[in-house]
Amino acid sequence: MSQASIITALFPLGGGIGVLILGALMDKLNPNKVVAVGWLLTGVFVCLVGFSTHNLLLMGIMVFIAGSIMNGAQSSMPALAAGFYPTQGRATGVAWMLGIGRFGGILGAFSGAFLMQAQLSFETIFSLLAIPAFLSAIALLVKYKLGQRQPAASQGDVKKLQKA
Repeated sequence: MSQASIITALFPLGGGIGVLILGALMDKLNPNKVVAVGWLLTGVFVCLVGFSTHNLLLMGIMVFIAGSIMNGAQSSMPALAAGFYPTQGRATGVAWMLGIGRFGGILGAFSGAFLMQAQLSFETIFSLLAIPAFLSAIALLVKYKLGQRQPAASQGDVKKLQKA
């Protein structure tokens, strides 16, 4: 049981590192592509967790890396969303994204429990739980291809908002 709690603790422990790394990369490179690659790598490392159950050290490393990348990608989403929506709808757009994400978190926990109850292998469970990360990467790449970031608020936009 103590090994399970240590490995479980590695997931959020890596999160702070992932946030700093992805944030720095978003400043230097295209933020949309950085977060998309973050979700893609999250999916890969979540799958690898399921395939590393035979070696606790390897599994701990995979959990740490998956947690680093996932927490970095997840924490970067509000900044990415804020740059996507026009000024007038920015707060609403970010709030909707965060709200829908909460439902995904709840659904993910129930899905994991359901898959364990079905007595599937760890490889299968973690591969299935990685699907949302892959879908997130695809969605961000589609978003990138279909529409670029909205420009920051102009002086005219700010004055209109101040009068309202």
